Amino acid sequence: MTLIAQLSVNGAPFLVGDVLLSSESRTGLKVTLPLIGDINQILADRGLPFEVAFAQKINVFDGRIAVAWSGPLIQAERALRVIETLCSRTDLTADDVLAELGAIDQSAVDKLQLIGLVLHEVRGTTVESSLFSLRVPPRSIPAFGQIFAAGSGRDAFLEMLPKADWLSPKSANAFQVAHGLLGALTNEEFRTGNTITNRWGGGFEALTFSEATRCFEKVGNVLHTFWRVTEDFDGPIGLLPFFYKTAYWRDALVIRAVRLEGSESLTLKANDVLLIPPLLKDINDYDLGELQTNFSYRAVCCHIEIKKTSNRDILFLIDQRDGAQDFLFRMDDAKVEWQVSDYLPRIIREQLANIATAD
Repeated sequence: MTLIAQLSVNGAPFLVGDVLLSSESRTGLKVTLPLIGDINQILADRGLPFEVAFAQKINVFDGRIAVAWSGPLIQAERALRVIETLCSRTDLTADDVLAELGAIDQSAVDKLQLIGLVLHEVRGTTVESSLFSLRVPPRSIPAFGQIFAAGSGRDAFLEMLPKADWLSPKSANAFQVAHGLLGALTNEEFRTGNTITNRWGGGFEALTFSEATRCFEKVGNVLHTFWRVTEDFDGPIGLLPFFYKTAYWRDALVIRAVRLEGSESLTLKANDVLLIPPLLKDINDYDLGELQTNFSYRAVCCHIEIKKTSNRDILFLIDQRDGAQDFLFRMDDAKVEWQVSDYLPRIIREQLANIATAD
């Protein structure tokens, strides 16, 4: 099961997908999810009868065709290989894609759901694209209009949208909106703690149109940090010693996560890298020795746990000022260097003050 969705915000098209791939049986497969560990062992300990792996649910072909899928992996591979052959066609339309999908033996794709975008023409700031879907009916959501969504995470996603406080102003560009959307989905996973047991989540991708490349492009270089405060808001703001960043390398999604321990002298407890290739590529296509990662970012998401007497709440805040780098992490064989400017705690404090005033 999964989550895929298509929506438009401020006139820009978006595709959203998770990376969790669940099976109907247990084989003892060991899969490490950054910051969590052996997720399949955790599921087994909870008595759940399935295990998970990871796959990109959004695939991009030549920057012109973008497709999100839900359903059996083998059926998705079959359909995506057909779509991949269409990249060289000029004047391709969404109807052309659906016609090619319709020519497939339908018993071979009978459980597959697709949502896709076809880029037609770009003139200045005007972008023309068309949408196609396979077995995914639209839903009307206030303030968003028609949304296409599928998978076990669909209902939670549609419920989250009207409550979204991540919606950027009209002046925001598409990537800024996508950063907020990715942060909100991660916050939902952190807040509820049950997305994976409901067979969706584990990490998220977003795609939109890039004015820089004039193509459909996935949104990367997003850093997720985790904080803690008490419900009176007057105490210290604590930065928890774990964080992770999502980025792309040769079309593969890279999730790098770090966990530290210690108080006065920090030491590295975990330094995990998870690489998830596009569906039509194999992990063996990549030489991980060539992969270089760091924690510079285009946007930093702050997920703030508010500890209460009987429960907790999770506040979400995002900073995406151009060129700002208020979070620094470096490591070598001898030491770990971790620095955070006072800007992030300050804007968190301001947000908490706004909440207190509103209450």
